[in-house]
Amino acid sequence: MSQNPKDHKASGSGEGEVSAKSAGYGRRPQAEIVRELRRLKASPLRIEDENELWTGVQEKPPPPDIPLVSLEQLEALRLTRHRISQLLVRPAFEQAVTGCFVRVKVNSEEEKPEYRIGEVLGLTEMDFGYKVGEIPTNKVLRLRYEDLIAYHEITDISNMSFTEEEFELWRDNCVNQAIDPPTTGTVARKKIELYNAMQSEAKAPALVRQSFTHAMRPPQRGGILERHGGVYPWTVQMPEHYIPIPPPPPPPMNPPVGLTYRPPLMIKTVEDSDEIRSSDPITIPNDQESK
Repeated sequence: MSQNPKDHKASGSGEGEVSAKSAGYGRRPQAEIVRELRRLKASPLRIEDENELWTGVQEKPPPPDIPLVSLEQLEALRLTRHRISQLLVRPAFEQAVTGCFVRVKVNSEEEKPEYRIGEVLGLTEMDFGYKVGEIPTNKVLRLRYEDLIAYHEITDISNMSFTEEEFELWRDNCVNQAIDPPTTGTVARKKIELYNAMQSEAKAPALVRQSFTHAMRPPQRGGILERHGGVYPWTVQMPEHYIPIPPPPPPPMNPPVGLTYRPPLMIKTVEDSDEIRSSDPITIPNDQESK
């Protein structure tokens, strides 16, 4: 049976059209590809790290606010007497020192120095002035330590670091008094405040002395609390009772004739020996031999 060549040609052209159409379905239009590339180029790059964070638009989450648990962490909030004297002549002095910690002396000059870790709660002004180095001031620090809130002059602050014993005492006091310790967020905030305060313009010491109008108190010994009649409870010491020295014992009533009384020496009579050595005790001859 013969086939029509026209029918064969038509069937062949139909298969070609189907294959071309099926091949065309797998391709994306060029305009769509260009739009996709432009969109990807405008979007931020993605960094394949462990946190799967995006840079640019998305910011990293802030670190957690954790309470301080070590001496090294608390040292970041410590202010020395030298640093306080530098901040004293700057406008943001009170804001900079509030919330920081100092090593303060809590007893008088006559006693062995004792220090505590104190938190600066604020400032107070007195009616008289005193000098911090060459700078006159009437400002004192309002400190919290142990179970007290006391006022201390800047001269009572130490330049030395906290000790481990002082830190353990401070941490135990925070637990006993239910005081929240500072956190890592407090450390970060105070670092910024201290940096901004140190970068601000400071008054010249000559200008500070010229504008200071308060009367200067004469230098006195002891802490500010003692000068106002208070006594620190942990340094109360009663004077020791005076114990008189007993008098020496009296000499014997009838000492030997011709011999001065000496308590450590021994006296004896020798009958037969005529030699007396330097190591022998003192001897006295009998009355019969002397006759």
